[in-house]
Amino acid sequence: MKQFATLLIFFGLTCFLFAQEDNDGITPVTLDAITLSPVNVAYLNKVNDSHTPEVVQELQFKAANFDVTSLSEYDKKAIRTFDVVFKASNGDIIASYTADGSIVTAFENFEDIVLPMTVRKMVFDGNDGWKMEKNRYICVFSEDNLTKKQYKVTLTDGNQKKKMTFDFDE
Repeated sequence: MKQFATLLIFFGLTCFLFAQEDNDGITPVTLDAITLSPVNVAYLNKVNDSHTPEVVQELQFKAANFDVTSLSEYDKKAIRTFDVVFKASNGDIIASYTADGSIVTAFENFEDIVLPMTVRKMVFDGNDGWKMEKNRYICVFSEDNLTKKQYKVTLTDGNQKKKMTFDFDE
C-alpha cells in the first residue's frame, strides 16, 4: 500500500512538471509602459495631506477627476472658467475649471465633520473635560497654490466656551 501511495505521488508530481512547458509556439508580447496622471495633480498635492478629513478627501478626488467636457455649457473655444459645485451632507467644494479641465480655484467649506486624529489631538491637548460643540473646515486653492487651510473649533465646558483656530497654510 505504501508503494502504491508513493507511486501515485510520483505520477502526480510529474504531471505538474509537464504542465509547465512552453506553449506550442506562442510568443509573449511586451507592451510599452504608459503613465497616466490626473490633470489636477497639483490641486491634490496642495490640498490633500494628513490634516485633511476623510469626507473632504473623497470630494477632493471627485473634483480632481471631474470631466469638464461632460458639462452642457462646455465649449473648448470659450475663454472662461466653468464653476462646478460638489456637495456632501456637511459641506461642499466649489471648483473653477478651465476648458482643458484644470482647476484654477477651489473653495472648500465643511461643518461638523470628524476631525483627523492629528487635529483632534491638537484640539484636546490641555482641554480635558471640554466637549466639541461645532467645527468648521475651510480650504482655499488658487492658481496652483494653497492660500488657506484652516479649522475653527468651538469647545464648551458647562457655561464656558472656547474658540480655537488652527491654520495649516503653507
